[in-house]
Amino acid sequence: MSAAPPDTIVLIHGLWMTPRSWEHWVERFKARGYNVLAPAYPGLEVEVEALREDPAPIEKLTIEETAHHLETLIRGLPRPPILIGHSFGGAMVQILLDRGLGAAGVAIDSVQVKGVLRLPFTTLKATFPILANPANRHRAVPFTHEQFHYAFTNTLTEAQSRAVYERYHVPAPGRFLFDGALANFNPHAATKVDCVFRPCRSLSPVQAEHPFRSMPNTG
Repeated sequence: MSAAPPDTIVLIHGLWMTPRSWEHWVERFKARGYNVLAPAYPGLEVEVEALREDPAPIEKLTIEETAHHLETLIRGLPRPPILIGHSFGGAMVQILLDRGLGAAGVAIDSVQVKGVLRLPFTTLKATFPILANPANRHRAVPFTHEQFHYAFTNTLTEAQSRAVYERYHVPAPGRFLFDGALANFNPHAATKVDCVFRPCRSLSPVQAEHPFRSMPNTG
């Protein structure tokens, strides 16, 4: 007797974003009969406006803490869900699949996990304002609208881009960016994924049609 198909989708957001960024995806998948969860990173279970006002919870976040938070949520579900993540959420999908979680995973414009060496110039340019200052590792670091437009909304008009920025943007944890950038030099990197001995056959990497510049495609 075959196992029942997944009935739940878990949407995992990336940096400079919150679960609000999935609002239209939630509506779309619910309309197709799925249970849909869009969890926040731990400590970020408040609105965008509140995080802009007080980004202190963002400063404290670590990759491992966030992965554990998501793992706990997923293990509490009655059936393995489909995991969909964007940007650093895509890396989280890969980490969670590596831990044996999820029925399948989709990584959209994923952050590189440990072992991925290719880093396009556009990624370096998009993240350079943060990585250029080592003090940012312990800060919640926002994008200006101009930086956000280059990294996220470069196919939109100025007015459209600014509306997206005002609706969704929050600062990002600098620790995520520094730990991700230095993962290949850290034998215990939180983004280490074992796809040699545990092949990620259930992962579907997706590169969006628009040029998302802050993270490379890892497919």
